[in-house]
Amino acid sequence: MLGFMWSVLNGFLHGVALLGTAQVDAATVAPFLSQGIGVMTEWMSAYADQIDAGEYPAVDSTIDTHLAAMEHLIQESESLGINAELPRFVKTLTGRAVAGGRGGDGYAAMIEQFRKPAVTG
Repeated sequence: MLGFMWSVLNGFLHGVALLGTAQVDAATVAPFLSQGIGVMTEWMSAYADQIDAGEYPAVDSTIDTHLAAMEHLIQESESLGINAELPRFVKTLTGRAVAGGRGGDGYAAMIEQFRKPAVTG
């Protein structure tokens, strides 16, 4: 639960920092992102079924598509002077999935990256 909590809260904080560069305040961002959590809840249920089955169809989009969007978020963050370490970390994990042949799979295939020991050094 802690990993989930910190991931969601840090994503919120990064989004608030990013949108703050356009003078959008946190109180405006919060309801929009709260609504998005409802959508992600539906995805989690579908992803859980895929993970349990060991099959990761690209129903909504591929990991390759997510990787391109992550690169856009990193570039946008950096161009606005916002810390991009969080999306860069996620992109690193996603890049490993693509390098491992998972680029055409659905995002639930990322579970395979979390099942591996951390890469150090």
